[in-house]
Amino acid sequence: MNTFKSKIKELAGRALLRTGVWERALQRWAHRGEAIILTYHRVIEKWDRTLDYSQPGMVVTAETFNRQLVFLKQHFHIVPLSSLVTQLSTKDSQPSTLARPLCALTFDDGWRDNYEIAFPILRKHQVPATIFLTTDFIGTNRTFWHTCLMYVLSHGDLSNGIRIRKTVESYPAVVRHYLARLLPMTEAPSAQDVNPFVEAVKRARDEDTIENLIRDLAYASGVRRPLLADRRFFLEWDHVCEMASAGIEVGSHGCSHRILTRLEADQAEDELTRSKAEIEQRIGGKVRHFAFPDGASNRSLMESASRAGYESVSLLAATPGEWDARILTLRRVGMHEGASVGSKGSFSETSLVQWLLRAPRMRSGSLKP
Repeated sequence: MNTFKSKIKELAGRALLRTGVWERALQRWAHRGEAIILTYHRVIEKWDRTLDYSQPGMVVTAETFNRQLVFLKQHFHIVPLSSLVTQLSTKDSQPSTLARPLCALTFDDGWRDNYEIAFPILRKHQVPATIFLTTDFIGTNRTFWHTCLMYVLSHGDLSNGIRIRKTVESYPAVVRHYLARLLPMTEAPSAQDVNPFVEAVKRARDEDTIENLIRDLAYASGVRRPLLADRRFFLEWDHVCEMASAGIEVGSHGCSHRILTRLEADQAEDELTRSKAEIEQRIGGKVRHFAFPDGASNRSLMESASRAGYESVSLLAATPGEWDARILTLRRVGMHEGASVGSKGSFSETSLVQWLLRAPRMRSGSLKP
C-alpha cells in the first residue's frame, strides 16, 4: 500500500474510534451474540527481507503479536475455540448479556515458533488459543514447499534467465510472468518479491508437480540440495504435549498439508482420520476441530470430517448447500503483520480496527447443523 493510501486509511480509522463507531459496533456484536475467530500462522522475532522464508500473509512479529493481544483483550472476551463453538451452537437465540463480543485465537500448521515465541506471550496475557497441527511435519525436519521455493529464489543465482525460464515453460503464463519479474533483480529477492510467484504456483499445480519445480529451479539456479536440512521449522511432540497441558487446545490440519479437494476420496479420508488419531494418542485427549488446508472443502469432505468424529471444521467460506452437512462450519479471518500496520510502518490500532470491522463474524444459533 502506498503512503497516500496508508494515510487515508489511518485517518478513516481514527474517525471510527473518535466518533464511537467502533465502540458501537462492539456493543452491537456483543448484543447479537456475534464472535470472530482469528487465524495466525507464524510469530517471528523481527521483520526482515526473508521473513524466515515465509509468505508475508503468514507472519507477525513478536512485538506486533503482543500489541495485538493487548488490543484484543481490551475489546473482546477471548475464549477457547471449543467454548466459542458451544456458545455459537446454542439453540437459544436470545440476545447475549455479554459486555464484549467473543473472540477465539487459532494457529495453523504447527510452526516451531508457536512454542518458542507465541506460547510465552499467550501465557503472559493469560489468553487461550487453539493450534491446528499438520501431523506429518511435527517432530521432523520437513518443510512446506513454499518455504523451500522461497529459499531457492532468495539464494539462487538468477542470472541465467534462459535456463531458469525453461524450467517453468510447462507452467501457465501467470507463473512464467511472475518468475520473469524476479529474474532482472540485482539483489536477492525478498519474501515480498517472491510472494506473487508463490501464489501463482499454488493456484496452478498440485504439490507433487511443485516439488519437481523446486528441484529443477534449485538445479538451474545453482542451489545445493538438500534444502534447509539443518532447520527444524515445526514443533516437536514434546512441545505439543507441554502446550496442551497448559490449556492450549489442539486440533487437526491434516497430515501432509495437501489441499484435500485435490485428493482422491480415500486419500482425503486418511488425512482426516490418521491426523486425528495421532494427535489424540500423543496428547491423551480428544481432538474436536479440523481446519482444512487453504480453507478448501466441499460437502463430501465435511461429511467425511463428521464421520471421523470432528465437531467443527474451519473453511474460507460456506456456501448455502454446505450448511446442511452434519458438522459445524466456522469462518475465520487471517491475522498477520499487515493487519495492524499504519502509515508509519508500525503498529496502529486504527488499522487493526478497520481490519476487524471487515472480518467475518459468527452468530449465536448460526451453527446448528
